[in-house]
Amino acid sequence: MSRIKKIIYKIRIIILHFLNNLQLLFTLKRNQKIYIVSSPKYQNKIKEDLTLQKYFLKNNCYCKIVTWQDDLSHANCLIRSVWGYCDDLTNFLNFISRNKPINAREIIYHNIDKKKQYNLLEKYDINHIKTKFYNSIQDFKVSSKKQVIKPLISESGQNTFLISEKDDLEKIKDLKNFMVQPYISGIEDGELSLIVLGKTLEYGVIRFPGVFSSFSKEIYVPLEKIPDEAISIFEKVKLIKEYDNALFMRIDLVKDKNTYKVLELELVDPDLFIESIPDKKLKTKVYNDLVNLTIKHINQ
Repeated sequence: MSRIKKIIYKIRIIILHFLNNLQLLFTLKRNQKIYIVSSPKYQNKIKEDLTLQKYFLKNNCYCKIVTWQDDLSHANCLIRSVWGYCDDLTNFLNFISRNKPINAREIIYHNIDKKKQYNLLEKYDINHIKTKFYNSIQDFKVSSKKQVIKPLISESGQNTFLISEKDDLEKIKDLKNFMVQPYISGIEDGELSLIVLGKTLEYGVIRFPGVFSSFSKEIYVPLEKIPDEAISIFEKVKLIKEYDNALFMRIDLVKDKNTYKVLELELVDPDLFIESIPDKKLKTKVYNDLVNLTIKHINQ
């Protein structure tokens, strides 16, 4: 993003934040209260959060963007840009236990730990990247092939390493409870992420993780252009009983020898890339769908 575009983006964020706060003054007496949960670093700085807040306010809901470090109790919480929670996992999980996340606590607990997540992929016979789990570095042996190593609980590529020789072990000497996967070269062409609201596959995006490729803006993929094989994986994933009644999820796929495999199922704090939708009417529909589904979940 160029310097001028960054300045324009920041100005838009400031204006959107101001208008939301103005609208918030007229919704103080509303019974329906929904909190969009962010982190101290990103609170009121993410356009998708602020736009979602705007649509909640339009639907006569009291909606405020808070952080998972705020002192709430039994509040209806929509977990969004909480990036960085891994650095203070205990307090984040305490926040989840004290409140009512819209993707229920049980869903988050089954999803946040990658070992539990991959056990579910095995249980439901969903094609995924072959993965091994280790408690300590002493149990791990370097392969002659490239391997990807990351903690069981991680986000945004944090503490993710590409290992190809013994000298690389220095990078991970302090890691405990980690997972090892073969390096899939198809990742260099991007991940195909499927965006799901409720039980409906809405659209896809091609993402380029900075860990494995130079950063590129995500590419929107309309529903009709998502490959049939990827849709078949979605059909299996939505049958996972432990994720039943999920408000949203993102299914990250990578192509390995012309076959799609699940890289990760994200139901904690996935970027839904709503802002990547080029069609304004469709973008508006997705925001409204998410708002309506959230309200429906709260009222169940």
